[in-house]
Amino acid sequence: MSDAPTSKEAVVLKLLSEGDTMLCLDACHQGVRVPPQHANNHALRLILNLNFPQPIEITAQGVSANLAFGGRRYTCYIPMEAVWAAFNPDTMQGMMWPDSMPAEVKADLALRQQQDASQSHTSPPQPTPRAAAPTKTAKPRGRLRPVARAGKKTTDKDNTDKDDREPPPRQRGHLRIVK
Repeated sequence: MSDAPTSKEAVVLKLLSEGDTMLCLDACHQGVRVPPQHANNHALRLILNLNFPQPIEITAQGVSANLAFGGRRYTCYIPMEAVWAAFNPDTMQGMMWPDSMPAEVKADLALRQQQDASQSHTSPPQPTPRAAAPTKTAKPRGRLRPVARAGKKTTDKDNTDKDDREPPPRQRGHLRIVK
């Protein structure tokens, strides 16, 4: 970020104007409203984008948004005091506020730095893959893959005329649009 804004609100608004924005927050902080399964997470990461179908409201006090968790909508509120980092997940450009970082996250970060330091002293330096960094680890996403069609098995007789045969009729897809 070239002209780095200073307030959390300004940073979040600038990042949102550029695209996806990941907020790192302490969901245990007083006033945070997220789904119960995430309420005890000191390092909860949420991705926001102004192109979401539901509006996102950003003020100096906090962020309000209707977000989807496992396909279910939940009205979230994140006070700015709970936000300890905001960045673009594609470019890794953003800002961190160590004063807002929970003690658990600071302890984990210090432990990781110690482990990295001890590894660099005991073995020759080796290039670290980008995905190995804790903030750069991408969440695995679903992939489409071809599915073998269920049908009759081919025999040796069928294989001899393979080039002369017509392709089987196309089957109708099983996916449907859900609104």
